[in-house]
Amino acid sequence: MSRPASFRVLGPLTLTSGSEALVLPPSKVTSMLAALLLHPGGVVPVGALQQAIWGDERPASAKAALQTCALRLRQLFSRHGITGSVIETVPGGYRITATADTVDLLRFRDLTGRTREEADPEAELAMLEEALALWSDPMLANVPSESLHRDVVPRISEERVRAIERLCDLKISLGRDRSALVDLWTATRAYPANERFSAQLVSVLYRAGRQADALAELRRVREHLGHELGVALGPELSALELTILRGERPTPAEKARPARPGFVGRAALSRTIADRLRAGYPIVALSGPPGVGKTALARHVADVVADDFPGGQGRSGGRRLLLADDVTDAGQARDLAAQLAPGDALLVTSRQSLSGPVARLGGWLHRVEPLDLTDSLHLIGAALGPERVDAEPRSAAEIAALCDHLPLALRIAATRIQLRARMSLADAVEWLSADPLARLSLPGEPDMSLGYRFDEALCRAGDTLAAAFVRLANATPERLTVARAAQLLDTGPATARDLLDELVDHSLIEEAADHYWIRELFRRHAKALPAKGSLS
Repeated sequence: MSRPASFRVLGPLTLTSGSEALVLPPSKVTSMLAALLLHPGGVVPVGALQQAIWGDERPASAKAALQTCALRLRQLFSRHGITGSVIETVPGGYRITATADTVDLLRFRDLTGRTREEADPEAELAMLEEALALWSDPMLANVPSESLHRDVVPRISEERVRAIERLCDLKISLGRDRSALVDLWTATRAYPANERFSAQLVSVLYRAGRQADALAELRRVREHLGHELGVALGPELSALELTILRGERPTPAEKARPARPGFVGRAALSRTIADRLRAGYPIVALSGPPGVGKTALARHVADVVADDFPGGQGRSGGRRLLLADDVTDAGQARDLAAQLAPGDALLVTSRQSLSGPVARLGGWLHRVEPLDLTDSLHLIGAALGPERVDAEPRSAAEIAALCDHLPLALRIAATRIQLRARMSLADAVEWLSADPLARLSLPGEPDMSLGYRFDEALCRAGDTLAAAFVRLANATPERLTVARAAQLLDTGPATARDLLDELVDHSLIEEAADHYWIRELFRRHAKALPAKGSLS
């Protein structure tokens, strides 16, 4: 008799059918099943499966051996009454059909993804507790695949860490320090190098009047970081230690604040920016290319630190936070900074780095990057429904890649897909691929057009930089060196380097350790433009 099956990967790999639960023995078949379940619903290429099963010691007839593993896996399912197309052979690899009801990893991601849109802290906490209850250690202990444990398990475990951090933040903000202490003692021992957990624990202990325990925890962290990693305490823990040694009043727990509607991800970066503002940095500048989400990030952080700036953004009494969006140049930033009173802070977003004003005032700057894949999928799921992303995770990932993981592009794409209710995500990939820049535009809304934003960025850069950018983008090199740029721009290396650095400063190109590169959507846009004239 056919029975529904469910699988567990957030612990020992377990197959459950009806009332029967089977912890699979270590084997090549178990490794193959784990590799498929760690990419639920997606196609796992033949090469990736072979690497997961045999590592670098593949048999001479690896293709036939893989087919044998797949056959044995289907036979295992059959013995336990699991029939139907659970394991599919598809062009280039294999896929296992999966939903949040059948694979605990998908259930975990569904719950944590829904928390991002939850405005009620109590409801968010309940979902996180349900999600974390799905885990047990050690993950995939019965899977003998070195590559999975090396390359995939740590990445998924990081999702658990982020969920625990948020859980503890919520408990502390809701006044449940005792409950948070239990979680934090466990987390600091499981993740001894995670300074965020240690800072949370030290803060809770100190607020509870347990100064000796707080200092003991700081000593433990210092010894671990020094002996194991060769690094000193980070700024947050160092500041906490000074507070305790001076006997200063403990910082009250931050109240839980719902995320700004539509804001996704960037939890660690948001905390870092908030900490800089609270610490008295006079200016914090967020730069980055058009559509990367600088404005949403700044507004979200402003919400988070609102209680620390009782003067708000106006002239009422108390410390003020001035939020300046889309500052066009360093002169405008300096004029804004001149309005600051002692204790005030300026949070600015700009396509330029604003390194000059930041260096003069002793502030902090950060170049905002596109979202990672997980947050991109959460953003798409927030607009289209997580069930659509869960049903077609590979297609959703392709949409994210076509959007260069830019939040603006992702929102535009998701909105346009919403209007095409009969379109599958696979169809949407084909539709978007045909003309990405034309599709990433909302009719009648110039500001919601990626092409419009790119044109605006080139216009602000000026004719010389725009001409240089278009010429470089049309050359289509994957890696752009100074020597290659000098050749393309018909100029000397020193001038070429200066132009490249200015283009980086205007967020038109990206800089790596030994080369420069241009984002794909920006490159496509430049290729559709006419030549911009000379560089003189």
